[in-house]
Amino acid sequence: MKTVTIKHAEKHELDWINAKYNEIDFVESNYENEYIVIAKVENENAGLGRLVKIDDNNAELGGIYTFPNFRGLGVAENIVQNLCEKKPFGESNIWCLPFENLLNFYSKFGFKIYNSIKVPEKIIRKLEWCNSESNYGKKVLLLCKKNKANLQQFV
Repeated sequence: MKTVTIKHAEKHELDWINAKYNEIDFVESNYENEYIVIAKVENENAGLGRLVKIDDNNAELGGIYTFPNFRGLGVAENIVQNLCEKKPFGESNIWCLPFENLLNFYSKFGFKIYNSIKVPEKIIRKLEWCNSESNYGKKVLLLCKKNKANLQQFV
């Protein structure tokens, strides 16, 4: 099996990153408040992902994109695992807004359906935008991964 490695993106790579995100209509990255990673398979760029800082306690996991030629190799799993372990902003909550069919995938990393904690306004607005009929046409879920000390708040 081919080895997947993850590296922290450097600022000079931002134009390339945003060009890749533009190809699939994802929001562009902003290096100043994001921790962006690039997945590599045998030294070839194979995917992207990011954590976006919301505030000192919250970040959003997003922009998970495996390039077509590298699907089925565990690229997305490696990206999500890496980002969940890093916590570059010291956050205790990592929010994720995946399509409904990806619930099992994100559950493997400890994400749970939102239950009873305060959701940042920025996340609520994005969820509403994602679930408006004119945008994606399929349901987007609100998931959260808490630090181990706060897991009792989930179903």
